[in-house]
Parts: sequence; structure tokens; C-alpha cells
Amino acid sequence: MRYDDWGVRAQQWAGLRSVSTSVCGVPVHYIRAEPASAAAPDAPVHLLVPPMTGSASMWIDLVPHLRQLGPVISVDLPGTITGHTGAPYRHGPRADLDARFVPAFVRQLHVEGQVVVHGWSTGGLVAALAAGMMPDKTLGVVLVAPALPWRLTSPAEALAWQTLGRLAVAAGPPATRIMLRFAGRRMLDAKRNAIKDGVAISGGRTNLIGGDPGRVSRAQVDLWLDDLDAAREHPERLAGTATAFASTIEAMFITQRRTNQALDSVRVPVLVLWGSDDPLVDPTSLMQHARRPNWTPRRIDDVGHLLPVEAPVLCVQAVAQWLADIGA
Repeated sequence: MRYDDWGVRAQQWAGLRSVSTSVCGVPVHYIRAEPASAAAPDAPVHLLVPPMTGSASMWIDLVPHLRQLGPVISVDLPGTITGHTGAPYRHGPRADLDARFVPAFVRQLHVEGQVVVHGWSTGGLVAALAAGMMPDKTLGVVLVAPALPWRLTSPAEALAWQTLGRLAVAAGPPATRIMLRFAGRRMLDAKRNAIKDGVAISGGRTNLIGGDPGRVSRAQVDLWLDDLDAAREHPERLAGTATAFASTIEAMFITQRRTNQALDSVRVPVLVLWGSDDPLVDPTSLMQHARRPNWTPRRIDDVGHLLPVEAPVLCVQAVAQWLADIGA
């Protein structure tokens, strides 16, 4: 979806606008919001990186609250399923490739000053890797329910990932891409029904995302449903999700040493946020990552994996407090 003013879609999104640019010849769509009057004149730009293959509008409900802290830019990643950025990768997006895209995108926009890079879910991995690639431009990083390396509890588990896991990551994406080309529409229909049954019902709960998805605004839910309807016309785009998922699993479980070395190279302050009811993250692993210098862990109670849109006010309050603590 693209709008000159997203206020025509929902009143709370008034003033947000779709913008197009090009990065290395690839068309890129993003949503931009100017800072609210309460924001400091020298406030940093907040750059939102959605989950891999996700679009800028996935967490648009967060933007009106976050603009209280400064300008906000939310970008469609390359190979997005429902957005408007091109797909330059032959076999689909990978975390390392998306991480290289982020600094190139920032350079293309000629952003003045520094940025705070936000990443949600698999986009958290991308955001963290990207921050290490542009240290002079990054003021801080906010990782929301991020896909970071998990702790492996035994040598046998580590060996299994190095053997069977490597085999699955190598063989899985080609077969999955073929399957998605044939069954893509049915999978999108199933996801649409899951959103309608779980997210749109007030007080509804699901073991997949935790928390109370019913707290997500009706406007955000309707946007997700419309995006899925649009994606249904292009089921071939789903093929890239296999590569994206495999690259995330590889970084989290198989090439942990390399991933952790990249995370160690992030020298700016990092805020790690997650919901207490989120079944897709391992709090113990996140706390281990947060032992790095300048990393701050923060759990938000009674929230699941939809934290940025289920509890946007709490999310922004946590970011504001963290920025104050680091003296930004």
C-alpha cells in the first residue's frame, strides 16, 4: 500500500507519507513521518527495519507515537512480500544482504546527523548487523523481539545443528521455493484466516505470537489483511521467504560464532525489548546478549511478539527512557 498521506487510510496515520527512491538501481519504498512538535530540534532519525520480507507498514501503528522522539523512516526491505521495494537477490533475501542494504539506503537518503536503527523479529538481526557496518552514522540500536543466536544447552545439540541443521538449511530452501510457488495462495489464505481469528478478536490469544493480539488496532489489522490480498496476486514473491528463513536459522544456530562476532563489533548503545508472553524468543539468550557493554535488556509484561503494535505506547516509553539514560 502507498499513500501520499496515510491519513486517508486511518486518522492516526495523518501526516505519514509514502516516498520512493532507488538504491543501486533497485526501486525502494518507505514511509516517512516528520517529527512531532514535542520532539527535540536535533532529535535523531528513527529508522525502522521490519521483519525480513516485510513491509514498512507492518508496524505503522508505532510511527505516530515514535515521531514524538524525532523523524521516523520505515522501509520496505528488498524482496518484500507485500511492499514496493524490488527483489534484487536471485534466490531471495538473506540477513547479511539486507544488512548491507540498510547503510546503502541511509546513504541514498543523505540523512543528516545520526540514526537510531530499530529492528523487529528477523529485522532485529538485520538491524544489528547493519549498525556494525555504519558505526559513525548510528547513534543506537533498538532490537524488538530480535532473532539473535540462541543458547545451545549441550554439545549434542550443537553437533546436531552443525550436521543435520546444515543439511536442512542447504536442502530446504530449494524444495520450499518450489512448494510455495504451487501452494502460495493457500498459505496466504490460511494466514489471513489466522489473523482474522486471532488478532482481530479482542482478548484473543494464540500460542504462535503470545500476548493479546486483540489489542492491535483495527486499522493495523485491516491493513495486514489488505496487504495479504494484494500478495495473493503475486504468490511467486513467497519463494524468497524460504531463503530469508534459512539465513536467519543459520545465523541463530549454525554460524553462531560469526554472528556473535558481528554483534560484538556493534559499539553503540543497544536496547533489547521483548514481551513476557512472546513464545518466539528465548529470554535467557537475550539476557546473555545484553551482557555486552552498552546493551540494555528490557522486558515488557503481558505482551507477545506483536509488541510494537500491541503496546506501541509502552514500546516508545521504553525507547525514550533509554535515550535519556544514554544521554542522547
